[in-house]
Amino acid sequence: MIQALFLQNNYHNTQYTNFCSYTANQTDLLPFYPIHWHEEIEIVKIQSGNCDVCVDGEWFSARQCDIFFLRPFAMHSFCHSGSDVQIQAIVFNLRLLGNQQGDSSLKYFAPLLNEKHSVPCKISNQETWFEQFENCFDKLFGCDPQQDGAELDIKSNLYQVFYLLYSNRMLNAMSNTAEEKRCYTVKRALEFVRSQFHKEITIEKLANHCGYSEFYLMKLFKKFTRLSCVDYANNYRMVVAGQLLAQTDNDVSAIAYQVGFHNISYFNRQFRRLYNTTPKEYRKQFN
Repeated sequence: MIQALFLQNNYHNTQYTNFCSYTANQTDLLPFYPIHWHEEIEIVKIQSGNCDVCVDGEWFSARQCDIFFLRPFAMHSFCHSGSDVQIQAIVFNLRLLGNQQGDSSLKYFAPLLNEKHSVPCKISNQETWFEQFENCFDKLFGCDPQQDGAELDIKSNLYQVFYLLYSNRMLNAMSNTAEEKRCYTVKRALEFVRSQFHKEITIEKLANHCGYSEFYLMKLFKKFTRLSCVDYANNYRMVVAGQLLAQTDNDVSAIAYQVGFHNISYFNRQFRRLYNTTPKEYRKQFN
């Protein structure tokens, strides 16, 4: 539900398959933005301000003009730390670039689709080819998928993106089994929170679900989220509540109960803590 928010709001259904772009600011990201992942590649540019970016448990300090390349199924999240920030992103499926049988270019993209190769998450502006990469991104972000010939424009710029990555030896063929196992464990925990957020969530339940000790899971979970399991679950509930307030006319008390709170006063306090406003005032923005 949460991780598909921007895709649902900005997705372009075109005859040549999956491509979309979106802009987000600190209001969209909030102090807490749930970790999510998807099969599409995402390229994110920090247009202004600064924020923290988490990719598969590694945290990066992001500044204006930094660009992040997120491979398929990479777990990622953004945290703006209270400062003004705006990000621009393009999201696309690799099938856009090679879907014909016998297409020789598939040998370059298939490893990425299968998660066997990776690229550095952060493309530094110190790279000699950064300006070329940024230029490709800007063209992709500014394109109109509905225009005649847009497919050719999008594909040509995406091919240039991958050419820059390959020609500058940015692909890493080495796999890290231990890291993949840690990511898999956290994904299981996050999926449990996503499916059970309306119920009581404890570290004991999560540990039993993932098959690890409570101590190990708490340590691993905090590395990826900077939060305890319980705090992450509460924040997740608040984000879902915010969406329900914006998209439905349900009573605040009904929404509180729907996301797992049986005490409306406690729900209101938790909501104000994250959104810095009351649920009723928050809803007024969308009316």
